[in-house]
Amino acid sequence: MLKNLFKTAIRNILRDKFYTLVNVLGLTIGITCSVFLLFYVLDELSYDRYHANAPNIYRIVSNIKEPDNEFTWAVAQIPMAPELRDKFSEVKDAVRFFSLGRRLYKHGVKQFYEEDFYLADSTVFEVFSYEFLYGNPDIALDEPNAVVLTESIAVKYFDKVNALGESLTNQDGDELKVTGIIKDVPHNSHFIFDALISRSSIPEYRGSWGSFGVFTYIMLPDNYNVEDMQPNFESVLKEHINPIFESIGITINYELQPIRDIHLYSKIQDEAEHGGDISYIYIFLAIATFMLIIAAINYMNLATARSVKRAKEVGIRKVMGSQKGQLIVQFMTESVTLSVIALVVSIGLIYIFLPSFNNLANKSIGFGYLLDPQILLILLGTVIFVGIIGGSYPAFYLSSFNPANVMKGTTSHKGGNPLLRKGLVIFQFCISIFMLVSTLVVFNQLEFMRSKDLGFSKDQVVRVEMPSGDLRQKYQVLRNRLLQNSSIISVASSSSSPGNNVGKVIFNVESEDGEMIERGIDFFNVDYDFVTTMEMKVVQGRNFSREVLTDTTEAVLVNEAMVRRMNWSEPLGKKFEMPTRGPDPQVAEVIGVLKDYHQNSLYSEIEPLMVRFRKTNYFMFAKIAGGSITETVAAMEKDWKAIHGDFPFEYEFLDQDFDSQYQADVKRGKIFTIFSILTIIIACLGLLGLASFTTEQRTKEIGIRKVIGAGVQTIVLLVSKEFFILILIAVPISFFGSYYFLKNWLANFAYGIELQSQVGTFVLSAVLALTITFLTIAFHTIRAATRNPVNALRME
Repeated sequence: MLKNLFKTAIRNILRDKFYTLVNVLGLTIGITCSVFLLFYVLDELSYDRYHANAPNIYRIVSNIKEPDNEFTWAVAQIPMAPELRDKFSEVKDAVRFFSLGRRLYKHGVKQFYEEDFYLADSTVFEVFSYEFLYGNPDIALDEPNAVVLTESIAVKYFDKVNALGESLTNQDGDELKVTGIIKDVPHNSHFIFDALISRSSIPEYRGSWGSFGVFTYIMLPDNYNVEDMQPNFESVLKEHINPIFESIGITINYELQPIRDIHLYSKIQDEAEHGGDISYIYIFLAIATFMLIIAAINYMNLATARSVKRAKEVGIRKVMGSQKGQLIVQFMTESVTLSVIALVVSIGLIYIFLPSFNNLANKSIGFGYLLDPQILLILLGTVIFVGIIGGSYPAFYLSSFNPANVMKGTTSHKGGNPLLRKGLVIFQFCISIFMLVSTLVVFNQLEFMRSKDLGFSKDQVVRVEMPSGDLRQKYQVLRNRLLQNSSIISVASSSSSPGNNVGKVIFNVESEDGEMIERGIDFFNVDYDFVTTMEMKVVQGRNFSREVLTDTTEAVLVNEAMVRRMNWSEPLGKKFEMPTRGPDPQVAEVIGVLKDYHQNSLYSEIEPLMVRFRKTNYFMFAKIAGGSITETVAAMEKDWKAIHGDFPFEYEFLDQDFDSQYQADVKRGKIFTIFSILTIIIACLGLLGLASFTTEQRTKEIGIRKVIGAGVQTIVLLVSKEFFILILIAVPISFFGSYYFLKNWLANFAYGIELQSQVGTFVLSAVLALTITFLTIAFHTIRAATRNPVNALRME
């Protein structure tokens, strides 16, 4: 019986090739895209779950509140980890990661700058699960100057994976012995490093309770209630923190972040890696669901619409003794068979396009991911969902035909319940217009982020890091040499680069009424030429000047946000007390106010900022003229090697580095756009099939109208009118849903487009929907309208 069911299903599927093609194509696109989106979602949800202790690992983050400001850091104080581990029994273990910044490492003739080498406590491999290839994780970081490398770094320096016993030398001349090799940290990690150096290598780096700066993790018992840790934190605050900060009006509280939640839920600015966003998980799941629903709706609409063609088949089967249940099984078998065919084609397309998807989504998902039990269950669920749910209404509707009425030719010729079919079409249009509006607004927001005036010029600026003291000491010599090149407009230095975080220190600041009050201030150091090189604007006062000797020690710049924070009516001359090594602070005055600029990304509001002078700094910036960029950079490298022969020349363009902050959103925006377009295509395929059925059903009517003088345009508009009415019903519904969604999405950006300004975008999406609909149904309608009416009137 089963064989007969499938044989009959195949025959019926092949009988109407156009109907089959539309359904298979729609189902294939829907299944393929849904699986890709599910790949993305499952990969995002997998972050940090490979650690055996993942359910019990928490990161300590610091919430800091000042009298007029508040912020959150992903780091804690250096003494926090040992304090918690030694004093509170529920803390089973603790680990810290100390950033070393950009440093030079050497082995023989090979030397490279590294930014992802960290100091780490020796307990790191007891808490986290990293796969050791060589070495003993229990003792790998016990000794000073021990280093554990990832396999990629081992090959990079030693041309082999097994580099146990080899040595690296850092820029300070310290020799680091390789005591372990681990596999590269998995990409689905919120924290990725290339090497870990034993914490005991720098024993004097003990830190204090007054300064923050290390990523700190603790491991708690199974099923531990994290709220129970708050009394312990309160004890630490009372003993160590409040005596330092309470007198200056700063309050601090600590929060435990489950390690598995960091990637998708943390919005902290100073994360080690670019994080994900849980909202996109919901968005992509919704798109995947929409695609499958639209594909199922297409099948239901087309199957019920063409039911009149199969009325006699059902009548004859019933006369021959077929029961309603048997007919339902037959039609459901056809539906499931179509789904299976689409699934097989989809698997082939997934294999072909997976590399392109990985490139688009910045993932490294393998084809073997399809064998994951979760994916297999999802694929099985997809076939069941589309095959059974999509085919359920047609099966029950077709099997309910009365055989006597069928044989008399009195079966309804409406092709199923027209209200249900129209309701499903309206639903399709709602989704399609929603996707159109959302896609256009997402594109506009990303374009706004790329084109917004940042308050400084990032174009054609080459940035070079100078991580060692030797490099910084020779900065002036290098600068003078570079400026001899006519293609280099200016050269400057600073301790921070736009797009990077800046330091925060407590200063005494003069208030509006002349009182010195303590405030935590973001600050960084620059030289004389930084403001002009970056083309920043001084809106009040002046820039640092070589003509004023006291500017080196007694002058600062502030931004407009700082003026607003302090409520200064006249900022020039306001004083800062600068900490010094001596008993008395150095007093500096505000000599200029910088127009607000975006030191950080557009996700964050512009923070109050103070800028100090320093002659040499960590970063060097060279503004170069257009038209000869390649030659100019090559000349810069030549000058660099002439002065710093032992150090490799590495550079970045500031615009590329700054824009990289939005790379994740740009990629997610591309995914959203591409899959939105494909969703609309699936809907159009359904319309194409319905248009074919509609024109076929009205062939005789069209012939009569042509005989009495109706033109092609009139007939096309007549047939299209029904679909246009459905669009007009869907427009306000989709506008309401998209407005609510986009309002919440735009709230993630401190600076973004106003949704009220996007009225044109909403109108454009409705026009596009009408245009796409007209073009989709125009082919069949025009073909029917241009036929010879005599042939139409001969039809029975």
